[in-house]
Amino acid sequence: MSASPTLSDQFADGAETVVYRGRDVRPLLRLAVSEGTRVRIERIAARPDRRQAVKLAAVNGLLEANEAVSEVISLWSDTSPTEVELTVLGAQVRRLEVWNAWDLGGLETAWLGNAGMIVETDERHLALHCSDGLGPPSFTDLQIHLSVAQPG
Repeated sequence: MSASPTLSDQFADGAETVVYRGRDVRPLLRLAVSEGTRVRIERIAARPDRRQAVKLAAVNGLLEANEAVSEVISLWSDTSPTEVELTVLGAQVRRLEVWNAWDLGGLETAWLGNAGMIVETDERHLALHCSDGLGPPSFTDLQIHLSVAQPG
């Protein structure tokens, strides 16, 4: 009897989503953004025994938080504030990518094993239920609320 394929095995062929126990799971969330879009991230919960992070990248652009500017921002469960607001910068930016990562013996790790996220939408925000790659899928490893406000 062979082990069932991990989520990352299922994503390896380029699938944007896979179904796990009746729920859509994705490795990466892509959101449409433009210059001046404001993104608010609130960490709802994170497992206490292993550092978790939500990572955000502006494709063809930059992200600004508290006067720091970067292409990719990592918000770690043990070092970042519970709530962070980012501003998207760049005339060419059209997409924001969001994924989860975790600390594995001091090494930042993502997209391996059973890593993935379930995304739920309501009128106020997106709820990201993230599974790190270790062990069976557990979509309570990191829980984030994310909201996007377009400029103008």
